[in-house]
Amino acid sequence: MKRIATFIATLLVCFCMNAQNQGIGRIQNPRAEFDPALYTKHMNEFVTREAHLTEAESAKFFPLLNEMQNKQRQLGRQQREIMMKAFRNTNISEEDYEQMVMRVTSLEIESRKVEQTYYKKFHTVLSWKKIYAVRVALARFQVEALNQFQPGRNTTPSRWTVPRWNGTPNNNNNNNKK
Repeated sequence: MKRIATFIATLLVCFCMNAQNQGIGRIQNPRAEFDPALYTKHMNEFVTREAHLTEAESAKFFPLLNEMQNKQRQLGRQQREIMMKAFRNTNISEEDYEQMVMRVTSLEIESRKVEQTYYKKFHTVLSWKKIYAVRVALARFQVEALNQFQPGRNTTPSRWTVPRWNGTPNNNNNNNKK
C-alpha cells in the first residue's frame, strides 16, 4: 500500500512540475511584453531597409509618418469608443445605430483624408516611387507583426522576418526553407 501511495505521489509531483514547465521557452502573454518604442524602432528599420531609404530621407520621413499615425490612432480611438457604446448599451434605437454607423464611416473617411494629406507631405521628402515602396513595406511589416503573435502562422518569407517586440529573435520561424 505504501508503494502505491508513493508511486501516486511521485506521479502527481511529476504532473505538477510538467504543468508548470509548459510555458518555459515560449511567450505566454505576448501582449504583456509589447514595447511600443521597440515596435516603432523595428518598423523604422524594416521600412528603411525595404524601401531603400537613405539616412537623410529617414531622418525627414519618419517624424512625418509618426505624426500621421498618431492622428490616425486618435481617429481610431474615437471609432472604438462609438462601437463600445453599442456594445455596452443594449437599449439603443435604430436612429442611434444609424448615427453611430454614419459617425464611424465619417471617421474612416477622415482617416483616409489625413493619409492623403500626409502622402503629399511625404512627397516633399521622398519620390513617389519611394513613397509606394514605403507603403508596401509597411503592409509587409504589419503582416510580420501579426505573425509574431500567431506562432503557427509564419508564412512570410524569411527576408521579412524581424525580432520579437521584446528584443529577442523569433525562434519559431518555419519559413527558412526557400
